[in-house]
Amino acid sequence: MRIGKPRIIVLLMLSTVLASFIGGYLIASMTIAHPSTITVVKTVTETSKDRYWNAAKDLLDYVMSWVEEDRGLRFNRNVELVVLTREWVIKHWGLGYLNLTEVKLEEELYKALFMVPESYNLTRVKLGQSGCTVAASADNTIYVVKEYFDPSKRLQAGRVLAHELTHILQGAYFKIPKGRFHDERQAIRAVVEGDADLVALDYFLEHGGKAEARGHEEEFDPVTSIWLFPYLYGREFIQYLRELGGWEKVNEVYLRMPRSTAEILHPEKYVEGWEPRRVEFATKVGEDWRILSRDRLGEFFIRQMLRAHLPMEVAVRAAEGWSGDLIEYYGRGDERLLRWKIMWESREELEEFLTAFLKLLEEVNAERVGENRWMWDGRVIDLRVEGLSITLTENFKIEH
Repeated sequence: MRIGKPRIIVLLMLSTVLASFIGGYLIASMTIAHPSTITVVKTVTETSKDRYWNAAKDLLDYVMSWVEEDRGLRFNRNVELVVLTREWVIKHWGLGYLNLTEVKLEEELYKALFMVPESYNLTRVKLGQSGCTVAASADNTIYVVKEYFDPSKRLQAGRVLAHELTHILQGAYFKIPKGRFHDERQAIRAVVEGDADLVALDYFLEHGGKAEARGHEEEFDPVTSIWLFPYLYGREFIQYLRELGGWEKVNEVYLRMPRSTAEILHPEKYVEGWEPRRVEFATKVGEDWRILSRDRLGEFFIRQMLRAHLPMEVAVRAAEGWSGDLIEYYGRGDERLLRWKIMWESREELEEFLTAFLKLLEEVNAERVGENRWMWDGRVIDLRVEGLSITLTENFKIEH
């Protein structure tokens, strides 16, 4: 399916120590707010057609033909190549593309759910990521960062290009939804990145690369694992589908995207048609509270919250029975109200999560002040069990 108005997606490829488990790179995506930025990029780099550009373009042309054969899809337009510098990327794809209000709310949420210390600065973390860009794609253009992308190392550089070229094919043939919730967006990104990563792995292995051990989330802190989820588990999901019915089966997923990280973690659920339950609150908060965010976080997020203080195996088991959730975050001046309702598949699954969460409260030294109430770091925490749901409510103040 062809998109009527192509969405311009920048797929930032990250290297450094994080990349050991996928051959030297990771990909993250971010939507460009102003297409005119791409025009500026082309103007800035118009004089970059030197020996380096020629070597990169030669490799790009070869990898394009190879990707067409592997993926079974043809490019409908020529793909342009643009060379960038690390300095330019940091300046133009760093702070200017961060929604600082959203980043601040995200940071508050991580702190409220016991995942990071009060000193944690998410803005600084996100800015640091922009400086690790290796390559990117937007519409029918591939961007490479000269300091990090070496076309003479054809095995690794070709793998990078195979990944990015697959993203260009995705934009040409499939309509990719945005997703309403964090959990759904993570699942969609896992499909997009997993597809591209599997093509890149095919290229790597066919051209003499040796199979590497796949990395796992326990190698990273919980917040980083949430960010990396599409790259940690997307390829395994796509591989599962390809083994069922080849690339044709993979193409079908774009017509019915998974709606939750639970389906990516347990691909049999997706194949069986399982979907997360819709969750709502039975009561409303006071009219003086202003809604700041309303979202569904999903199984993988819950797993990371628990893993911040509990053993990995405990966190995995306790989150596996998730069937849906809804979190609402409110503000009133410097006051905050968080309420999170989580549904479970069975009473046994609910009890397993509850046991783990109570252990988490113990690990962070929360003080129990009532049957279902705790105090922690100036926060009042309440738990309520009703049927197959657990509702966490938290009241606190933030420091400006």
